[in-house]
Amino acid sequence: MRLKRALLGDHPRALALLLAPTALALVVDVLLRGGVLLGYAPQGKAIYGSSLLISAGFWVLPLWCAARLYALRDVTNARRRLAARAGFFLFFAAWVLPFATFSYGGQVLYHRVVHAYMGRDTVRLGFALRGTVAEWFNAWGSSLALVAMVVSGIAITIGMSAVVKRAAPKLGGRPPIVPAFAFAGALFCFWIDMVDSRFLQAALPDDCFVHGFVHAVRVGVTGKGRTRRGVSLRTPAKLPPVVVPASDRPKPNVLLVLTESVRADALCSDPPPACKARFLDEVAADRISMGKLTTPSSGTFGACVLLWTGLPVTAGVNAAHSAPVLWELARVAGYRTSYVTSQNLLFENFNAFVQNAGIDDLVTATELGGLRQEQLGAPDERATEEMLRVVKKTPAGTPWFGVLHLSNTHAPYRIDPALQPFAPHSTNPVGDVDEFRNHYRNSVALQERTLTGFLRELRALPGWDDTVVLLLSDHGEQFRERGGLYHLHSLFDEEVRVPGFVVGGSRALDDERRAALKTYDGHRTYFADVNATVVDLFGLGAARKAMPFPNPDARSLVDKRGWSIEPVMLLSTATAVWDEDNVRNGVIIGERLLVGAPGQPWSCFDMARDPFQIEPMSGDRCGRRMRAAADAAFPP
Repeated sequence: MRLKRALLGDHPRALALLLAPTALALVVDVLLRGGVLLGYAPQGKAIYGSSLLISAGFWVLPLWCAARLYALRDVTNARRRLAARAGFFLFFAAWVLPFATFSYGGQVLYHRVVHAYMGRDTVRLGFALRGTVAEWFNAWGSSLALVAMVVSGIAITIGMSAVVKRAAPKLGGRPPIVPAFAFAGALFCFWIDMVDSRFLQAALPDDCFVHGFVHAVRVGVTGKGRTRRGVSLRTPAKLPPVVVPASDRPKPNVLLVLTESVRADALCSDPPPACKARFLDEVAADRISMGKLTTPSSGTFGACVLLWTGLPVTAGVNAAHSAPVLWELARVAGYRTSYVTSQNLLFENFNAFVQNAGIDDLVTATELGGLRQEQLGAPDERATEEMLRVVKKTPAGTPWFGVLHLSNTHAPYRIDPALQPFAPHSTNPVGDVDEFRNHYRNSVALQERTLTGFLRELRALPGWDDTVVLLLSDHGEQFRERGGLYHLHSLFDEEVRVPGFVVGGSRALDDERRAALKTYDGHRTYFADVNATVVDLFGLGAARKAMPFPNPDARSLVDKRGWSIEPVMLLSTATAVWDEDNVRNGVIIGERLLVGAPGQPWSCFDMARDPFQIEPMSGDRCGRRMRAAADAAFPP
């Protein structure tokens, strides 16, 4: 009995009343995303369960202290009585009200906009980007939404004070041991990032916000993590007036299919017989390769943002959050827009980046369902089915632009046990690397089969003749070529050479455009070129250079001028939206690659002579043009 009193106090039931904030957070979360929570794998559910304990730890001890202050309201000493009442009021005004306002009403509003909660990096990045905080408030709706948020915070604060007053008579004596240790443990978890507010967000909304607040304090105190990189709500740059020139060609429907972690040698870009694809040849034997397509960054965030904006890797964080994205340009040209993805956009709050992008139909992994593992995302076939539904519901005669963003080929690589043509195979990443790579290739085969079924149905639709499909991957994947696995390690071909091909109907992809595409055969092409190609297909090619943040090195691959000169292109593992501890920078011109790391000398590779980039030469061997570009873009 004595031990129980020491741990939980004389009245554990009265102490349990102080769990009301955690209970409220749970109710709010279930109402907002109950189906998503049920879909978590056992590990995700366990992490979510721990967040209940962290929330309870954060609230109970402070509210117990408030109850003790309230109990002193009737002491005979007037000074102590006044101090207790002032302390009680200040506690609720300075502690409870701000947290209640943003952890409940604020999270509801933020979730309404970006389908995610404010988390570890949200607040810090918002202030770093300055204009983003204003964008949050603008995106939440009218001033009435902000009033509702504040009113809800006041109401919750009043409710908490009522709970505290009710419990106060039974909460005397010393602080119980359990709430004291739980509070210290909660702060420790917030401080060292043991709260999942960045991946699946397997945490209560109050935990997510407090995690962001504590992380901002941690950055201010320690200076660690003081970075301006990441994603948040964009502040789109104002577009100039655009007049789409009259053309004999109807506006083509444009679909950009972006897959995940697929390297160039894992999926056929060239048509048969140059490259025989197990499934794709059934529906895309007429595909045209986009040359030797090369991503500017070997990570998903950087690659996606650079593809959607056409920016170079050296673009600053404010440019990345302002430059027009393809969906905005499509709307200017009169297109209906969509983004359907099996990717988990809760990861690092990536949802926020696309909220202000002018997307008519936005469907992510959380809406598709079946998100069992945060890196794999939802099943790709759900994304392809949803994209077909979006296309079919588009009114006849309305041109559409869509991005179909797949995910299942990310590690740990989703497979179908009935489709494993590459053997022997193993899911063990530290075992035989060839067997592990076969597991990856089986995953790519599953996705190829899914894509084949999707393209078969798309080609059967009445609007196919006016449709162009561009398929590529965000980056490649390493299998011990440099001693590592996965990606974001290097800028060599296994991580930056990706598949890329175009297939389309006879009117959208006519002989002139097909001929232009074929001029790039055997030449390096880049994501900026894909961006320019899509803009050109919209009919905005002539206006592209007048857009905010133009990339002068970008080439339209369907332009009649075709290939003429190899541009200077910059590569990096770190971008405006992704920090990387192991930064690698590079410059590429045709088949010459110059790579290096900050503080280290440049190395040159002649990829025509050394296709696997295993024989580094002195950086000077790449010539003055490349060294000058490297030194200008990546100063020591």
